[in-house]
Amino acid sequence: ACGSTCRCPSICATVVAASERDDMKTKILAAEDMAELIRAVGRDRLMDHMLDALRVRFREHDDDTVEVRARDGFRYDKPALGLVEWMPTHEAGGPVVVKMVGYHPTNPVQRSLPSVIATSSMWDTESGHLVAIADATLLTALRTGAASGIATDLLARRGPVTVGVVGLGAQAVTQVHAISRVRPIEQIIAVDTDAEVAASFAARIGFLGVSVDIAGPERSATILGDVDVLCTCTSVDIGADPVVADVATRPGLHVNAVGADFPGKLELPRSLAERAWVVPDILAQCVVEGECQQVPIDRIAPSLSELVQQPDIAARRRDEITVFDSTGWAVEDDVALRLAVELAETHGVGTDIELEHLPSDPYDPYSTRFGH
Repeated sequence: ACGSTCRCPSICATVVAASERDDMKTKILAAEDMAELIRAVGRDRLMDHMLDALRVRFREHDDDTVEVRARDGFRYDKPALGLVEWMPTHEAGGPVVVKMVGYHPTNPVQRSLPSVIATSSMWDTESGHLVAIADATLLTALRTGAASGIATDLLARRGPVTVGVVGLGAQAVTQVHAISRVRPIEQIIAVDTDAEVAASFAARIGFLGVSVDIAGPERSATILGDVDVLCTCTSVDIGADPVVADVATRPGLHVNAVGADFPGKLELPRSLAERAWVVPDILAQCVVEGECQQVPIDRIAPSLSELVQQPDIAARRRDEITVFDSTGWAVEDDVALRLAVELAETHGVGTDIELEHLPSDPYDPYSTRFGH
């Protein structure tokens, strides 16, 4: 179905087989299926698979063959501040993948729900058949952490590192996990304004076996100078002050800035962003809603995928302050869904259902495969 450039052979084999039968089925990967994948594959191997899959896709990415539409959706403040948006991609000769994501920053406190809830779908471009639909709440956290892991591997200094994390919600777990797969972590310094969230963080990342210093909010005034790698993954309000103060840093500080995802929403001090080498995940998006909002366009670095393709450029910057401006690239969601479907096929996870009405007579919507 995808031709010679196919990146998803087992998926396409499923599509071709289905298109030759009367019972074209859709792979459903629900919440329990994603949990089963974690059990079957293991957390570390799952993160390694995501890191590898993203590296390959970044290395091979070509704007001429991959169409990534600007994400769009509905932003609102009633009944609660949030958004629901769609993130579509299409690789020439391959499937269309669309992630639908809801972001509601009050969810954890008010509803005991993640701030990000998402689903992803994959569509065959030969017939229009829905190939798969999956929970993407876990996949979003995994791919975002993995992207920061790749940026850290390219831009942070070699050897053991001290990692700082500001904002200790769900995303903080996969940020630290991904970094642990590319660098030995000596210590983690963790900061959150919510004492209850902070108190649970060490247990949530206990599987890493790393020393964790849970610090109070006041530590955000100095943390920039105490770490080799910093991850900011907060739900800071639009127009609020930066979540860290600008102080003298260690040589080669690398920052993964993950929380900016609205116009006017920023996590880093302007003075830091202006003197850092800021790497966007996707430039057009970052200048609208990322840390690149406060960086002159002619001073913004190549994108992360460009640096994966030219790693020598990144290596020459390791002694400087670098920032990965991570606003969430739809290509990462495409990679994440394809990986999940591949692993589900390998481990026998998920449910195949006949979701679509495909009548025996394509000209009669009231007919069925079993007659009228």
